[in-house]
Amino acid sequence: MRNFRAGKLAARSVVAMLVAFGLLLSALPTKAGASGGTFPIGIFFPPGAQATTQAKYAEIAGMNANFIVGAGVLVTPEANGPALDMAQANGLKLLASDFRLHWRDEHLAQSANGAGLWVSSGNSLGQTFKSPVAGTQWYITGVKLNIDIGNWPAGVKLTLSIYDSPAKGTLLGSSSITGPASTYFPSFSLSKPVVTNTTYYMELTSDSTTAIGWVATSTGDAYGNGTAYQQGAALGRDLWFDVSFAQLAYNDGHRPSDSDIDAIVGQYGAHPALLGYHLYDEPSADLLSRLQSVQRRIEQQQPGAFTFLNLLPIYATPAQWNVGSVSGDFARPNRVLGQKFRTAPGQNAISTLQLWIDHLTWGAGEALTLKLWNSPAKQSLIAQSTLTSSTTDWPVFTLNAAVAPSTDYYWELTHNGGGDSSVGWVIQSNSSDNWVNDGTAYVNGQSIDADFWFVLNQAIQGGTYEDYVYRWASKQPDVLAFDHYPFMSDGSFKSDYYANLEIVRRQARYAGIDFWSYIQSVGITNYMKQPTLEEMRYQIYTNLAYGAKGYIYFTYTTPGPEASGEPFYGGLILPDGSRNVTYDYAKTINAEVERLGSVLSGLSSQEVYHTGTLPSGARSLPASFFWQLEDAGQPAVIGYFKNAANRKYIMVVNRDYANARTLSFSLPSKPSAVTEWSKTTGAETATNYNAATGKLSASFAPGEGRLYALPAGY
Repeated sequence: MRNFRAGKLAARSVVAMLVAFGLLLSALPTKAGASGGTFPIGIFFPPGAQATTQAKYAEIAGMNANFIVGAGVLVTPEANGPALDMAQANGLKLLASDFRLHWRDEHLAQSANGAGLWVSSGNSLGQTFKSPVAGTQWYITGVKLNIDIGNWPAGVKLTLSIYDSPAKGTLLGSSSITGPASTYFPSFSLSKPVVTNTTYYMELTSDSTTAIGWVATSTGDAYGNGTAYQQGAALGRDLWFDVSFAQLAYNDGHRPSDSDIDAIVGQYGAHPALLGYHLYDEPSADLLSRLQSVQRRIEQQQPGAFTFLNLLPIYATPAQWNVGSVSGDFARPNRVLGQKFRTAPGQNAISTLQLWIDHLTWGAGEALTLKLWNSPAKQSLIAQSTLTSSTTDWPVFTLNAAVAPSTDYYWELTHNGGGDSSVGWVIQSNSSDNWVNDGTAYVNGQSIDADFWFVLNQAIQGGTYEDYVYRWASKQPDVLAFDHYPFMSDGSFKSDYYANLEIVRRQARYAGIDFWSYIQSVGITNYMKQPTLEEMRYQIYTNLAYGAKGYIYFTYTTPGPEASGEPFYGGLILPDGSRNVTYDYAKTINAEVERLGSVLSGLSSQEVYHTGTLPSGARSLPASFFWQLEDAGQPAVIGYFKNAANRKYIMVVNRDYANARTLSFSLPSKPSAVTEWSKTTGAETATNYNAATGKLSASFAPGEGRLYALPAGY
């Protein structure tokens, strides 16, 4: 799979230096939809910091979008501040990203001085230094030196290069600054990986015979893991230096620090154009509990704050989902297994509880009993269920228990002593791998540093894509979001498109949350194509038929290879800053969706059916359903909705993105009227429905959707 989303635009520069901020934790906005409650329509990969202008942001608003995802482009306070101001000036919102949510910094500094050296084309200076002693996947992101800029004339270029050693066998990278410099502590920006606990060599050179400096040094050997060099010869002192290292914030079991999160909230939280915070792009399952902790910290500092992350698509590899990194234990008469957990807000029942157990170890005469208790102290037994066998590795225990929302409970699994007195593996996380923030696993009444795999009130297969989506949905995010780009450069269409939609819709409904989708609006050479108007329309309306409550274009501007490492082409805005034809495609479709938005936002998805050849993972239209196609062989999506007053709505989408079709419908119960919400006026309008025959028809452009309404009380 191509990794081409925010966190995967990996070749971008890593910002190295943290900035100190005062906290502004009063008068913060509350959680809300994009742009004051309108239907959320966003863009990803906006104009960069240098292009944060009135004209560019007016262009975004002119496309009928209402929010911007800053991830991968706008990631510093210096970039986000103007972006928020410009968004506010144009009626837009910003889903803010900040490098501190994605990277953690470590500094290596030698600050003793009192002496100095001069650098010129005939006199290079250097310093050996050691990378962080622990951790994985570190980068050098910058080096600061102390240089007297009064002796650094205009036009003279100094270059800081990083080598594997003073022998300079391998150049890792270099950065140059041309005078005059604006600070006595110039920072040379880099983004180069280094090996942990390894010695490297930095060298400062000049393109001029003019002596520049001085370059501050200590008077003696102040830094124990290296020394300064002059013209390749070691000295008994050290340069003044500050080397910035960075690693991904979630590496080695970490997450962004509370102090960084608090600073981010303080920096952006009070701005009226803030939609929320972009936490991560395409996380693996092992990060989800840590991401939930970040979400909770933001909520603690800014009650009602909106947080967002985007899940991997179904066509990612199982290794990318990382739901199969598991351990296990055995249920035995003398080994009782348990798990403390917390119910979700609004949850008042546990009908079933599913575990992941190797059913081939479950022999004749062996029974497993699952008991639900009020706590690990087991003062009150709430419900229990016993199974004597299972035909799958995912047995479901029926409990039918009344519970209280946001309350801690405890389940316990016991073995009856029959058979060989051992059933397992009962799947759990690896030691120290936290799956559940509000609970932990127990063995024989003692807590352990792990969590058992379990699912409440539904049945899924462990280690699957649905397992991955469930793990985030069950943590009650503000919205469930995913990307799936189906139109390939060879003209093919990804066959798992609807299977992905089915899973995301299902898990969003179980969790009681909305879902948003990313829309393919860019090409990648030899991978995916720039979509046509029909293909773009098809994506949007099929997502709406499945109940999506927002969507985001990927991408708006066209990323260059320096920012992405991918050969992108044909975004909504072309590399030269001009509008692609797809900009107008998006503008037209967005205007339609905006006119439907007030209705769509209040609808709850009930069912989704298909006619024609059934796509993978989809369900065919039942013959008993109240809305039928006269020709069931025609390809259509039928989305069934209700509003808060239980009025029924149907969205029909022409599932043919190559051809226009006239679709005819039959309603055997013959309601008194069928109206349509106009994509032109936003008003409820009459159709050609005949109440005497219960029939209507309409012409559909390729990929087009239409929203119909049934009479109140029908």
